[in-house]
Amino acid sequence: MKRIPLKLLISALFIGTTFPVFADSGGSSNGIGQQAQATPATRTIFVKMDDINYSQKTIDVKPGETVRFVLKNEGTLMHEFNIGQAASQLEHQRKMATLFKDGTLTPTGKAKSVIWRERSAGPGDYELAGYPEVIEAKHDDPNAILIEPGTTKEFVWTFPKAGSLSFACTLPGHYQAGMVGEFALR
Repeated sequence: MKRIPLKLLISALFIGTTFPVFADSGGSSNGIGQQAQATPATRTIFVKMDDINYSQKTIDVKPGETVRFVLKNEGTLMHEFNIGQAASQLEHQRKMATLFKDGTLTPTGKAKSVIWRERSAGPGDYELAGYPEVIEAKHDDPNAILIEPGTTKEFVWTFPKAGSLSFACTLPGHYQAGMVGEFALR
């Protein structure tokens, strides 16, 4: 029996394995494009954020293009990169305000809460009849990603054939302070 060199075997295993970058994106039927897999990206655009500012105010994209955004938050506050039209940005601002009001999100990140889970105790069981569980807040909008202070995240998007789109941070006060930019579809 012929032996296969270890390096060749590892290379074959790695090449034959796929790694999903994003979970189900939920698609988009409203003509604003959709989140995409990283592999078909035609180019990468770096966007830096500091406190209430994006490094770009306008980003040129081609209709139908898939772009990988590398988002680096150099500020002390959490930010969001949300792609949408003016009406959806306004609606998302309302949702984000609710998440801040109920404590799900904080200025620097996702909140964690501890809840008590009940457990059935059998006869003669003198242990506690429950246990604590830590729950982290979820932000699962397919058009947006949260970027905590000091972190870098990737977001891949396929643009529509036509339309008017912007990118914005819809956390309370950020959009109003000017943390918004436009995509120029050319």
